[in-house]
Amino acid sequence: MALGDSYTIGTGLQDESQNFPSLLARRLTEETGIDVALVNLGVNGYTTTDLIREELPVAGSLRPELVSILIGANDVVQGSDEATYRVRLDEIYQAVERLGVLASRALAISVPDFSALPGAAPFGSAGDLRARIDAFNHIAESESAPHGFWYVDISAITRATNHGNDWLADDGLHPGPAQHRAIADRLWQDVAPAWRRVVLSRFSPPAHRVVELAFAEAVGMQSQYTGSEHILLSLLKLDGGSVRNLLGELGITYQGVRKISTAMLERKPKGATSRQSPILTTRTTEVLATATREAAKAGAATVGPEHLLIALIGSDGIAYHILADAGVTLPRIRTAIEGLKPNAEGVSQRPPGAWSRFLGRLLGKH
Repeated sequence: MALGDSYTIGTGLQDESQNFPSLLARRLTEETGIDVALVNLGVNGYTTTDLIREELPVAGSLRPELVSILIGANDVVQGSDEATYRVRLDEIYQAVERLGVLASRALAISVPDFSALPGAAPFGSAGDLRARIDAFNHIAESESAPHGFWYVDISAITRATNHGNDWLADDGLHPGPAQHRAIADRLWQDVAPAWRRVVLSRFSPPAHRVVELAFAEAVGMQSQYTGSEHILLSLLKLDGGSVRNLLGELGITYQGVRKISTAMLERKPKGATSRQSPILTTRTTEVLATATREAAKAGAATVGPEHLLIALIGSDGIAYHILADAGVTLPRIRTAIEGLKPNAEGVSQRPPGAWSRFLGRLLGKH
């Protein structure tokens, strides 16, 4: 859900799909596999007062998981004082909190610096406008901190010039499509680690546990990154369920994968420290996204360990090579997983005694 004014809705753009909230939603879909629905409540000319009166009642009827807030440019040009802006902005931030949005999923954005643009001339001198915008942005940043929201300053982007014809809209005031892309890229750079984790809300408890174990495996191996091999190790470590049993029947063991992974990974440089929460590699992020898409295609209510296994086989990381060397192929695993049935905890299981017969057919054994 995007709250704001003309900068949020994309005044001056030929298509609303070019505005930064749409670009962020599309980026999130691409990187997580989740079909992201965007509700953009921004309205051209709105102040904080308008947002409180018109946008917040609509927001209260929604259940957004991610929120962006960019408001204040019209407060600046309409002469609002700093104290009033602070009070109204805090009211907006409190309303977002009451929606139940996690603090790490709420994004406060600075007022773009339009002071030197040709379209800003009717609103005052460039120097005065810039001073007021800076003051309002200081308030936005200081008010977002107690709430734990992300705050991203896009002033440097909006002050840039000579970036081509599509940098500014035809009105000489609002961002053009290229500037919206630059803003979206800048915002994504900061919020991506937290916002990507929205995918985990679609995971079943066992699949969520797999991801937790993967981070723990990376820490235990003193890795700076959580890779596909750590996902595979955690699938082999997960108690109960058919995925672990299936891998075991195929001769893929925790000890074996750990040995191969350790040999393939570069040793940590002398004196380097490992992260408490190693970041996800791009490939691992793709694995989580692919697993989410696999679950959706299968009509599953949640992402399970079996979907993670399919995603690993379809990736190009260390886990894929380990599985491929063991003769594991995507068609065979898909066939195997189609027969798995989840138990009450969401862990896929196959009736006892069926494994040897099933795997014999799967692998062409008689």
